[in-house]
Amino acid sequence: MTPPRRPSTLAADRFSAASRPRAVTTRAAQSQQDGQIVTSIIVAFVLVMLVVASARVRGSMRTSKSIAAVTGTLNTVHERQSTFRLLNQRFATWRELEARGMRLPLDQAVKQSNATASHWFLSVQDSVTGVICDKTGELFDDGPNDHRPVCRD
Repeated sequence: MTPPRRPSTLAADRFSAASRPRAVTTRAAQSQQDGQIVTSIIVAFVLVMLVVASARVRGSMRTSKSIAAVTGTLNTVHERQSTFRLLNQRFATWRELEARGMRLPLDQAVKQSNATASHWFLSVQDSVTGVICDKTGELFDDGPNDHRPVCRD
């Protein structure tokens, strides 16, 4: 009986050499694919953060505009209250100011109001943003900036 033939070392070397490039190519392709996945995840994260930051900035700008609009309204009320006080020796209720032509913009509404002979209080809400600003006025105020409005959202 003849011992089984061993493949020649040359043939074995060819076999292992043929499989090496394939293994190296597969690893390189897998590494490249992993790199693309990581890059895609990072890009997606950055885009999501940009969208969130943009929404926050837009909301903040909208709130700032709303506060400025309500503050302007309250300053106008202060002027009307000063005029009413000179004529009537007391401050006006909101209903009295309305009866004399004082109107709020369509997107604002009075939440609370109060008036006595020596002070007045008005709380106005912006219906678009929900911002509420309160302002008081007193007998010896020099102007609308003596008591700045207090705003919250």
